[in-house]
Order: sequence, then structure tokens, then C-alpha cells
Amino acid sequence: MSPRAGLEAILFDAGGTLIHLDGPRVCRAAGVEADDETFRAAEAHSTAAMRAWILENPGSKDAQRLPLFLDGILSRLGLADAVRRREAAGAVAREHARTNLWSRGAAGAAGTLGALRERGYRVGVVSNADGRVRGLLEQAGLTPFLEVVIDSAEIGVEKPDPRIFFAATERLGVAPTSCAYVGDIYEYDVVGARAAGMHPVLIGSGHVPESSPPVDRVGSLAALLEMFP
Repeated sequence: MSPRAGLEAILFDAGGTLIHLDGPRVCRAAGVEADDETFRAAEAHSTAAMRAWILENPGSKDAQRLPLFLDGILSRLGLADAVRRREAAGAVAREHARTNLWSRGAAGAAGTLGALRERGYRVGVVSNADGRVRGLLEQAGLTPFLEVVIDSAEIGVEKPDPRIFFAATERLGVAPTSCAYVGDIYEYDVVGARAAGMHPVLIGSGHVPESSPPVDRVGSLAALLEMFP
């Protein structure tokens, strides 16, 4: 991985990148049992299905996607009966409304953000969220490293709309072309960052369409320290 000359800021997605879905809370709310490996496999399968659905419904919003995402997870966890699964998904959604379920800090997040700040990069978050992402990042111990946090619920636009990215660059006072953006979903994070003129980095194993120009990828947050010296 080669460093990118001229970059001043590195912006991040929140859910799925810096903070993750709390599997044990989901399972407790749904009344199912699953170890971490089983839950993560179900989450990955549902995420992939959601990416396909997003391609067919590009104008969809997070509020529309959440029930489908939860249904996909619960189906993979063995809730085959549609009525039982709908009841369980409703219980999980109520728990999410009570306290956001994307509340588990990603491995290496604080260390990576801290190291990037020490290297002189300005760091922030641009997230499709429900107005609570700043508090979740604070609970995860990450806000001391973040100069700006943009929550879609607060500004009224969601990724991949480039305006949500511009909200961050305007607050930082930097050009979009001097920013990298790190996220886990191609259709929102890579497409949106490119539309805003930023350099996208895809984290994880998410699908990239064959028609896409080359995309820089990392397997973990810590791997970013090799990309951004």
C-alpha cells in the first residue's frame, strides 16, 4: 500500500468501521442464542444481502433498511418461522430505539485514530446515523481523536450524497480532494467519497463491482497505518 501525497484529513464511517453491532444484545432481545462467530457470520451474510438490495433501491434510507437487515440476521440464526422472526425483529428494533445497538468499539480503533492524529492528519467521522452517533463514539472512547462528527440525522442528507461529505470538509476548512474516506460499504462509502472528490478506502471484505475503478482496501483499522505514514 502506498501513501497518498497531499492528504490532510482522514474521515471515517462509524457503524461497521469504528463501532460494531453488539451481537449479545441483539441475541438477548431476540431471544436466541449464538456465539460470536455464528453471529458475525449471520451479520456478514445479511450485510451482503443488503448491499444487493441497495443496488435495486438506491434511494432507500437507513430507516427502511434496518428491518430487512435484522430479518436477514435472525433468519441466519435459525428463526425460520416468519411470524416468530418478525416478532423477534420488532423486539430488537425496540432495543435499538432504547439504546443504539451499534455500540461495540472496533478493535484497534483508538490506537489507530490516535496514531493518525500524532502523524498530523485531521480525523473525523461522516455517518448515516440517527442522531446518536456522537454519543456512541464517546462511549467507545473515540471522540478525543475526532475533530468533526457528521451525523446524517442532524444535517438531513445521507451517504452517498456528496453533500454529507462536504459538511465535514467545510467544518474542517479543507478541500475534499485532500481527504481520504474509510468505510465498509462500497455503495455508500466508496461511491459517495468519490462523488465528493475524496480518496476512498474500503475496509473489510465487502464486495466491489467488477466495473469499479481500483479501490484501496485494508483488512483492519491498524492496517491504515501502513497506508498513511
